[in-house]
Amino acid sequence: MKIFSFRHTTGVVLPILLCLVLLSPLPPRAAETANPEAKKIQISADRFISDTANNNAEFIGNVRAKQGETLINADSLKIFFSGGAEGGSASPAQSLQKLVATGNVEIKFDNRLAVARQAVYITAQRMLILTGPGARVTSGDNTVTGETITFYRDDGRFTVEGGSSGRVNAIILPEDSGLE
Repeated sequence: MKIFSFRHTTGVVLPILLCLVLLSPLPPRAAETANPEAKKIQISADRFISDTANNNAEFIGNVRAKQGETLINADSLKIFFSGGAEGGSASPAQSLQKLVATGNVEIKFDNRLAVARQAVYITAQRMLILTGPGARVTSGDNTVTGETITFYRDDGRFTVEGGSSGRVNAIILPEDSGLE
């Protein structure tokens, strides 16, 4: 059964792209998925460009995307998806490959704030890559800063690289006595 093909449908591109974002860079927690309001995506931008021939779409200018407790602000948000084979059964949401937010990126998720020049989310690996001088992730009073921060959503693991602009810096406030 064929559900949808981007290559052969042009009149419903915007609503379908909004469905694509249901697999946003930072999916809602399991408790939120039972609530239809938590699944709802709200995106606003100054401009929207759809390029179905090249399997991408972009929201440009003062982009704000919200789903549940997750909020993304950026200058641009570009969505890449696979074209799908003729007669394939993948839904548009299943064809989402990657999201790229650029310019003044701020992502609020899971009691964290991520700030970077660029953020790339690869859906298959559930991996968020923050890049740019001074990229940082803050959780409460704890902060880590570097030029490239890779966050693995499945296990909560971070990899931080200092890059050419400096070293990795971390501020950690332990709950107990720490190193003393």
